[in-house]
Amino acid sequence: MKRRQVDQRAALEDGFARAGDPRRWRVLWVVVTAQLLIVLDANIVNIALPSAQAALGMSDGDRQWVVTAYSLTFGGFLLLGGRVADLHGRRRIFLAGLAGFALASALAGLAQDPLSLLAGRAAQGLAGAFFAPAGLAMLTTSFTDAAERAKAFSVFGAAVGTGGVAGMIFGGVITEYASWRWCLLINVPVVAILLVAAVRVLRESRSSGPKGYDLPGALTATLGIGALIYAVSRAEARGWAHLEPLGFGGAGAALLAAFVVIEHRSAHPMMPLRVIAHRVRGSGHTINFVAGGALYAAYLFLTYYLQGVKHYSALQAGLAFIPMAAGILIGALGTGRLPARLTPRTVLIAGLALGALGMAGLATIDAHSGYAVLLVTQLVIGTGVGAALTTIVSLTMHDVPPDDSGVAGALTNATQQIGGAVGISLLNVLALTVTGTAADPRSADALTSGYNAAFLTGAGLLAAAALIAWTALRGSRAGRRTARPRTSM
Repeated sequence: MKRRQVDQRAALEDGFARAGDPRRWRVLWVVVTAQLLIVLDANIVNIALPSAQAALGMSDGDRQWVVTAYSLTFGGFLLLGGRVADLHGRRRIFLAGLAGFALASALAGLAQDPLSLLAGRAAQGLAGAFFAPAGLAMLTTSFTDAAERAKAFSVFGAAVGTGGVAGMIFGGVITEYASWRWCLLINVPVVAILLVAAVRVLRESRSSGPKGYDLPGALTATLGIGALIYAVSRAEARGWAHLEPLGFGGAGAALLAAFVVIEHRSAHPMMPLRVIAHRVRGSGHTINFVAGGALYAAYLFLTYYLQGVKHYSALQAGLAFIPMAAGILIGALGTGRLPARLTPRTVLIAGLALGALGMAGLATIDAHSGYAVLLVTQLVIGTGVGAALTTIVSLTMHDVPPDDSGVAGALTNATQQIGGAVGISLLNVLALTVTGTAADPRSADALTSGYNAAFLTGAGLLAAAALIAWTALRGSRAGRRTARPRTSM
């Protein structure tokens, strides 16, 4: 009897895989809301940090760890989270990760000392590392039709792109009118509502391949990614030539090299190399890494400029990012209404080039620039990056076997997260170096010159990503295929 029930469930799941989950559009909104929480929480505390620091008596050296603790555990455990979801059920891991995220948010929001806040932020990142890849995997398996999947990815891309900006907007509003604690506690009621919807909407799916854990691969991948993110975070504070970031960076690279060797030989690899050793998917992850570095850095340095040079309040700085969010929504959702003759490759190249143009525009601002130039450049950047993000997600999940969808989703999140951490660190060192050459490094003009250098380099990164797309996707089936239908929900 038990065997018959298992066979019936497998047949039912196979039927959904062929026909598409009838609840797939509701699945989309559950997954997108969860992804928005992840990206939003990576940035929502940025503007609230001064208030949290003052309330908890946190030192300047410890302050950066409120942000880094989240990205370190999130990036470090993503691949493991994706593999666990594939093996033990994506719905189950998604629900458990969401519940853990709510508990971690409560711990951080109620913190009475710096250590409790850092522990809560680390736990948030850990929980997110499990439900993020599970959600993207369920999205991939729920949409089997290429046209509908492209539509779903456009909505998902909008969430990824706007989440960081929305975090800063909400962070400013909440800090101004409530408390920095509510930047974290707000997750508890949101997750409670989301859990109710997820239980009703999501269907279970898991890998049908051989079961088994690749423990050496899990350890080397998790420790390797974690070491690299830690090295980047320390390089920002100590400089790249310091022994600490060099040591951790070298250790991270060695561990990831060992991970590749282990995955090549393992009978049950945690991340089958076929996921990334693919022309389209490999190019997508490379572009995701480079573009992530440019975009995350742009958020940070524009925040510095608004608060440090223009002396905006937390609320004003948050609201100043509305044009960026609007542009991303226009770009991401507007790709579904473009003419069919525009291929994904064309849209990706054009979007990245438009983002580079807007970033170059930011490189021209000075200490006395009005908000009008920021409004226009943010709209340009957002529209271009929004269109590009939709296509990037589609490329990284291109033709992924259903059994590998969890780990593929993890890798999509990981490349953008690590790219953002590396980009912020590198461009921060550049900005500080340029500012330090001025006669008065603390002047508004000196600070702005450093930010200009960072923005210009960010423009170069987006242009480089466009060049990668132009060369790597030439002649590929994914680059030619129409991916922006007019399918309605």
